[in-house]
Amino acid sequence: MPVSSNQLPVNNGQLPVSNPQSPIPNPQPLTPTIGKLRTTATIGKPVVQIETAPVSQAQEPVIQQNKVFGMSELQVAWDKLVQHLESKQRFSEFVILNRSFTLKGTTIHLEVDNEIQVDLLTTTLRTEVLNFLRKELQNSTIHLEVVVAEVESKPLIYTQAEKFKFLAEKNPALNDLKNALGLDYDY
Repeated sequence: MPVSSNQLPVNNGQLPVSNPQSPIPNPQPLTPTIGKLRTTATIGKPVVQIETAPVSQAQEPVIQQNKVFGMSELQVAWDKLVQHLESKQRFSEFVILNRSFTLKGTTIHLEVDNEIQVDLLTTTLRTEVLNFLRKELQNSTIHLEVVVAEVESKPLIYTQAEKFKFLAEKNPALNDLKNALGLDYDY
């Protein structure tokens, strides 16, 4: 029976015999080095490295899509993401994302309470959020900008005079009542 170069001969239903014409990987002795110095850990022990073909990993192809979306579609996808985080009991991420945001073009503007939330969102959560939204909305140009919301500081009301002044600003008739009855707010 003639043997082609691509086929292996079979011995009466037994295991195939290797083709002597196919190349066998040649083990090459390898001496590990540390910088320019050789290690002495392998003296007397042969170190063999067999060359292997690189294994290709199947990765999802990156598809560039630019489907137009509006605030309503974004809000639906955002709510779906927030519900997913809540169901996985990732409450710190849930608290950060469960708030209102604005959309300008394809950039989402999100205001958070403090720098800790900004760090969490920019380091660990940003990739997950963007990948989810880009997949749901089929748009690869979505971006996320995070800023700390400015909090107005209100003066705290401690004394009786401050309390009366605060209430008199809300209702100016209190000043007239105080003057008409001759009252003092100290007691």
